Amino acid sequence: MAAALTAPGAETAPVWRARTLYADGLFAFRSGDRRRSWERNQEALTFARTTNDARGECDALTGLARIALRDGEYGEVIELAMRARERARAAGDLEAEASPLHLQAAGVRLQGQFHAARELYMESLDLNNALGNAARLPTEQHNLGWVELHLGNIDAAERRFRERDTHAGADAYGDAWSDINWSAVASARGQWEEAKRRFALGMHGLESLGIALDPDDQSEVDWLSSRLAAVEC
Repeated sequence: MAAALTAPGAETAPVWRARTLYADGLFAFRSGDRRRSWERNQEALTFARTTNDARGECDALTGLARIALRDGEYGEVIELAMRARERARAAGDLEAEASPLHLQAAGVRLQGQFHAARELYMESLDLNNALGNAARLPTEQHNLGWVELHLGNIDAAERRFRERDTHAGADAYGDAWSDINWSAVASARGQWEEAKRRFALGMHGLESLGIALDPDDQSEVDWLSSRLAAVEC
């Protein structure tokens, strides 16, 4: 990323410079480097606005929304995501709307508004299906499963997690989550030993990846860990 951004003439390719800045911000976010992620997304936003690059602007706003999510500023997450969605719609770019829609759903979910979050995740699922974004579909099935659990709909959560598991092998992060998903289902059914077993397997898988958890996922790990610890007490 650094080599690309500092290469001679890099600034003469504005679209690709904005994409590279956003990508570097995303990698920084995944590795827990908040400062670099914020700086890269701010630079990408400025560059995209200067060059009237709608996709770049939406990407950068999405990147900033991710940071706000990690900071626990859920209202800001929703505001940034909605701004990005409005920009995408004004440009007629459905693809650019997909990521901010996902972040808006996450922000609403982390405010505890699970019914509203379910509607947004369903909208995201439909949009990504229409766009042919197959890689995003299991992610939203995963998220819908957790929303259904919080709403007390265990059978619906199971259906979502089974659908996610049909895509096993395509995403190491998502695959590591499979055991934790089923641990949550087992805990909801009072199957505590199975819940603890699957939770340990899932956490080992996540830790082996060496990346910072997404904030919405971290909240679920904390929630489930607390439930399992309460049983041990």
